[in-house]
Amino acid sequence: MKILIIGSGGREYALAKKISKSPLADKIYTAPGNYGMRDFGETVDIKATDYDRLIDFAKDKKIDLTIVGPENPLSDGIVDKFEENGLKIFGVNKANARFEASKDFTKKFLNKYDIPTAKSETFTDYESAKDYLKDITYPIVLKADGLCFGKGVFIAKDYDNAINYLDQIFDDLNSKKIVIEEYLDGRELSSICLVSHNKIFPLEYARDFKKIFDGDKGENTGGVGSVTPVDDISDSNLEKIRMIHKKIEEGFIKEDIDYTGVLFIGLMITDKPYVLEFNVRFGDPEIEVILEKMESDLLSLIIKTMDGSLKKEDIVFDDKSYLGVVLCSSGYPQAYEKNKEITINKSDLEVIHCATKYEDGKILTNGGRVMMVIAGDTTKQKAREKVYKDIGSIQFEGIYYRKDIK
Repeated sequence: MKILIIGSGGREYALAKKISKSPLADKIYTAPGNYGMRDFGETVDIKATDYDRLIDFAKDKKIDLTIVGPENPLSDGIVDKFEENGLKIFGVNKANARFEASKDFTKKFLNKYDIPTAKSETFTDYESAKDYLKDITYPIVLKADGLCFGKGVFIAKDYDNAINYLDQIFDDLNSKKIVIEEYLDGRELSSICLVSHNKIFPLEYARDFKKIFDGDKGENTGGVGSVTPVDDISDSNLEKIRMIHKKIEEGFIKEDIDYTGVLFIGLMITDKPYVLEFNVRFGDPEIEVILEKMESDLLSLIIKTMDGSLKKEDIVFDDKSYLGVVLCSSGYPQAYEKNKEITINKSDLEVIHCATKYEDGKILTNGGRVMMVIAGDTTKQKAREKVYKDIGSIQFEGIYYRKDIK
């Protein structure tokens, strides 16, 4: 099969790497890809949102299956566009992409089908939101309603803090709608699932680390570390999560939805699991460690997801623990510099390229999250020791990473 993977980050690198091991994959293209993805196939200089060129390329190269990595093409309806042109593509259609594109849409779905979630109110104008913030209990969570690529969720500790974030959401993020919800204090958990015509098949649970600084301090990021499996979920809460999956399936059916693709369920575990958010694509950086743990043929799983033949026993993982740490450019998630030369002094590292390029014989940084170093071992502690030892073999000007991923 000829496979086209759309995207250029660590998630797409991990997908390309895993799919390259499938006996079903004869040729892999990534568009636009990054420097590291050349190890698995051919990179194509087409942006992930240049839909007409991507369609023409898929037709010209007789691509058998396109796999979409990032959220913005899905929200723009790339799946609908490809299918209208008779091309096979894996991902949710535009209607179902609303579960990520609109937090308010998802909140209404969760509440309608009695799925545990934080209490919330939605506002479409600044003054109403400002008035609401005067008489509530803090801390509180403010969420921009739209795609913000990991930067649209804020935890406000008091009124002044909330107003500052409110200004940022309406001005800098240019959001037309905001969801304000109660703060839940617990531990986050990522449930990434393949969904085959409304039937949910969860992958291994994972946890990511969103805050930029050690001790979960500082701003939210797109994720600067991840671990799998997660060893602090009780059997009781695992059963409650399975009930959440069942209620979501039932909600899809009652809403006359045909959901096929990926569903990322962001959970907060307090006294019980609560759903924080839905995303409609593989979580990044969680999928990087999950795919390292996966023994199954991912391409085969995707094909079975699409044709409705997927079974629970098709999805197999090994018994190791995996941990990954993201190497960032100094200043991320705010302003940062690019084009810093990367040197790697060890050949057997498990490195995910997230934002790299190659110019004049040098590997250069090309984004805020540059690389991710992953290791697996019989225990999480052993995997952690490997990762932090291996990180010492990578250098670039302004390199920054959390020292407490565990």
